[in-house]
Amino acid sequence: MAEPHVHILMGTKNGGMFLADQLASIRGQSHQDWSLWASDDGSTDGTWEALENFKAETPHHDIHLLKGPQRGVAANYYKLLKNHELDGKWVAFSDQDDVWLPHKLSRAVALVGRLGGRCVYSSRSYYVDQTGGRLGTSPMLNRPYRFGNAIVQNVLRGNTIVIPPIVTNYLRSILSTTDVAETPFHDWWMYQAITGAGFGILHDQKPGVLYRQHGENLVGAPVRHLRRRARCMADGTLVNWIDANAAAMYRIAPVLTAAAREQLLRFLDWRSQSHTKGRAVLTSLGIYRQTQAGDLALRALAQLKRF
Repeated sequence: MAEPHVHILMGTKNGGMFLADQLASIRGQSHQDWSLWASDDGSTDGTWEALENFKAETPHHDIHLLKGPQRGVAANYYKLLKNHELDGKWVAFSDQDDVWLPHKLSRAVALVGRLGGRCVYSSRSYYVDQTGGRLGTSPMLNRPYRFGNAIVQNVLRGNTIVIPPIVTNYLRSILSTTDVAETPFHDWWMYQAITGAGFGILHDQKPGVLYRQHGENLVGAPVRHLRRRARCMADGTLVNWIDANAAAMYRIAPVLTAAAREQLLRFLDWRSQSHTKGRAVLTSLGIYRQTQAGDLALRALAQLKRF
């Protein structure tokens, strides 16, 4: 069977410091049947020039350079995914500052293909510092990758995602709802929309990405950015993200499975009772984070009437 063509979507903004490594690692993939769609969201540091140079130096691959909407990272990726040439195609998502290991695309395509092409690929990552020094490995997650988890946590890392044609077409069919939905992260929206529609998540235990940690990471590794994450939970940012995502899912409720739709409505009803004593514990609704500590943190916020 011939290797499928994979369209790589990359959002960029002022990524000049690390962009060359990411581009070189794409060029070095063992799966060579790919094209790149890069959308630059208003860089001022030479990122656009670096993309133009890469295009000139890589003549055997289609490389499309686009201007982003300048409405944030999520909107940039949504605009990329809306391109009509992606209909019925394999799609991989790339950050601008990581390094893909050579097997990333070939392994993703092979594993998803073995499962009938109806699930989404993601993987663990190696954490590295700004110079590429190894810091550790992303944790193994033992709880199910389901809609109940996606409601309150994103574990589908955008820099590892590869989606088969059926999922590409599904996501493209609901993209119009993102025009009015202020979702914080494209990969979290995808995690919810994918699991909510009944598609599976294949989380590869073999790392496929060197996930670079630096001061400009939007989220970053859990341990390295622990204080930032704790602050987001304490100051209401996390709750605002969860509410924004729930509102976005409500807009696509008709395409969710009956079980996911019921779970979403029960969660929205639970949120409407935020100042009511004796609310149900979220886990009793099938809504959970990947660790017991995460569940307890949300429970504490609820008891404090901050969630």
